[in-house]
Amino acid sequence: MSCSKHSQNQAEQQSPPSAPLPVISVDGFIIEEKALASELQYHQNKNFDVVVQEAGQSLVIRQLFTNHAKNNGIKVTKANEEEVLQQIISDNVTYSDPTNEDCARYFENNQAKFATLPLMEVDHILLAAAKDDFPGREVAKNNAKDIITKLKNDPMLFPALANEYSACPSKKMGGSLGQLSKGQTVPEFERQLMPLGQGLSDKPIESRYGYHVVNITRKIDGKPLEYSMVEDKVRGYLIHRASHLAIQAFIQSLIEKAEITGITMKFREENIHI
Repeated sequence: MSCSKHSQNQAEQQSPPSAPLPVISVDGFIIEEKALASELQYHQNKNFDVVVQEAGQSLVIRQLFTNHAKNNGIKVTKANEEEVLQQIISDNVTYSDPTNEDCARYFENNQAKFATLPLMEVDHILLAAAKDDFPGREVAKNNAKDIITKLKNDPMLFPALANEYSACPSKKMGGSLGQLSKGQTVPEFERQLMPLGQGLSDKPIESRYGYHVVNITRKIDGKPLEYSMVEDKVRGYLIHRASHLAIQAFIQSLIEKAEITGITMKFREENIHI
C-alpha cells in the first residue's frame, strides 16, 4: 500500500471523455479531429473537458499564427513552423523590462514568497481506504479518531499503534516519514500538514490514500531571505510575467479579428500554450 510520501509530480489519471471531441474551425479552416486527439497528450488534468479545452486552444492559436504569417506573405511549412511562430512573436510582442524599483517593490509586497522552505519531522499512521470506497473511508476516519483519542491519553503508544494499524511501510519505523518539506508529499496531504504546529494533530488528515493520524515531532519554520539573495529571481519572474502578458495580449488581438467556432477561448496567464 502506498503511503503519503509520494512525489507531487506523479501524473493524475484523466477522466474519460464526457462527449465527442468538438469540431473547431478558424476562419473557415477546420482543425482535424485526429490533430486534436493527438494534441490531448500534451495537456494534463484529471478533468478531461479541461484537457480538450486547452488542447483546442493550443491548436487554434497555432492556426491563428499560421494565418497571420500567410497574410503577411510568409510561407509556413512543417520544417519552419516553430521558427515562423517565434519570429511573429519577436516582430509583434513588446514589453518593458522591470526597473530596479519595480523589483524592489515586488519583493517588499511579497516577502512571504521569499523564504527558506520549512522543515517538519513527521510521524503518521495511515488508515487506508480507496478514493471511491465511501463506506470504507468513513470507517477509516472513525478509526483514525479513535487512535487520536488513545494517543492523547498516552503519546508513547504511537510506535505500537503505527505498527498495528498503519498501511504505510513507515509502520516499521514507528510511523516516521522523516523530514518533509514542500513538494515531497501529495498536494492534498501537504496543504493540511504544513499549517500545523508541533505535536499531535487533533483531527485526522484526509488524502487519496485514506486518513492519516499525524504527529509533528519537530517543525522548523522557513527563514526570510534578504533582497540581495533573491534579486535575480524577482527580476526573472517579472520579466517572464511581462512577456507572457504581452504574448497574451497579441493572441487576444488575433482572436478578436478571427471567426472561431467550436470552442470559446478562455485564457489564464499560466495556460497559454503555443
